[in-house]
Amino acid sequence: MYSIREKINLKVYGGIFGILKTKIGLELIDYLGKFKIWKKIGIYLVPIAGILGFYMLINLIFFIVNLVSGAVPKDSAKPIIFLFGNVIPWIPGLIGITIAITIHELAHGVFAKSYNVNVKSTGLIFLLGFPLGAFVELDDKFKEINKKIRGVIAAAGPMANMLLFIIVMLLLPISYNLPAEIKVVKTDYNAKNFLKKGDIIYQIGNIKINNLEDFKKAAKTLEPNKEYIVKVIRDGKIFEYNIKTNDKGKLGIYVTVSGWISYLVNTLYWTYMFNFLLALFNLLPAKPLDGYFVWTAIPELFKDSKYKIVSRLGIFLEYLINERTLNSITMIIWWIILGSIIYSMF
Repeated sequence: MYSIREKINLKVYGGIFGILKTKIGLELIDYLGKFKIWKKIGIYLVPIAGILGFYMLINLIFFIVNLVSGAVPKDSAKPIIFLFGNVIPWIPGLIGITIAITIHELAHGVFAKSYNVNVKSTGLIFLLGFPLGAFVELDDKFKEINKKIRGVIAAAGPMANMLLFIIVMLLLPISYNLPAEIKVVKTDYNAKNFLKKGDIIYQIGNIKINNLEDFKKAAKTLEPNKEYIVKVIRDGKIFEYNIKTNDKGKLGIYVTVSGWISYLVNTLYWTYMFNFLLALFNLLPAKPLDGYFVWTAIPELFKDSKYKIVSRLGIFLEYLINERTLNSITMIIWWIILGSIIYSMF
């Protein structure tokens, strides 16, 4: 077993963590890194990433307050790996997270190459045999280049995720309009007295249900404490029920899309979700996340301005945003994250 690990360049630590280094994708990174466009747009990524990182930091604080107060459920603080197979479907979820991680690391590598920083290897990080993340290993030049360029390279990954998030967000509504059977997976409120798991939703009110978008439209028309005709197909026959909504205008029908469209919709949704989460999480100003290097680059951007007042603002920001400050923030953020995870387990 050891010889196999050595042959494929897999290192295991404590029988728990594993790091697999490969050369896969290096040629693509070298090719894409030659285009000059990356340098032209790179400098604009840092301030955008910095704003998003600040937004994420504020949201993290509010999330912890709500978690402790009970305003949000404990399960929301559990690591994503524990949600697979329950909240997150395995195949669409794995495809979504793989796409997000690949795009993230590819962007780091391409922007690094555009600034003549070599990518030594690509690879995967494993936890108990499961892929936990991907990485690109940069040479020592990354540590030596100025903070502004480091910030650009760091911002590239999360901003690539945000771009893909926007693209998939536009594609999702198209998938909702594809013809498909809408099946009941769970019932609640008054619907549980009439409908069964596996029923195909045929009609709600005056709206015939031919796809997921039709179901969403029908749900939006529902008013509180009012009866609606709900038709379902069960065992090849159409059954009609009069079901009353609750005080919030809910019938209590939970559905899924049947067939291959289910995989398409779920894959698009989780690709959209993982790109969004990966982008914002990595922009937190905590080492070794990308946000740490983005924030150290922000004062440099201001200092390099041709306008004196902006340059002086950069000098002032350097007193506020420096490695000592960010190292302190790093400790606080990781203790908060670790604490919330432990809290969610009990």
